[in-house]
Amino acid sequence: MSKMSITLPPEIDDRAVEHVRNAINKMAPGEEININMESADAHQADPIINLLAEHDFDFQPRGTNDGRRYFINARKKG
Repeated sequence: MSKMSITLPPEIDDRAVEHVRNAINKMAPGEEININMESADAHQADPIINLLAEHDFDFQPRGTNDGRRYFINARKKG
């Protein structure tokens, strides 16, 4: 089982979503991805969350204790 990590730019635009899409399309069941972004951009995470849901991932969003980073940890079902 492998783990992948992606750090997204401050603005979650179509390019950022496409970057995540390309990564998750290569993943096998049981593999994990950690998507990292600034906490100020967490309100822009919906397209990423929708993408994970559409591609059969279990996921858990969370923020850091210092409030600076926002993560979405996901695992491909199967």
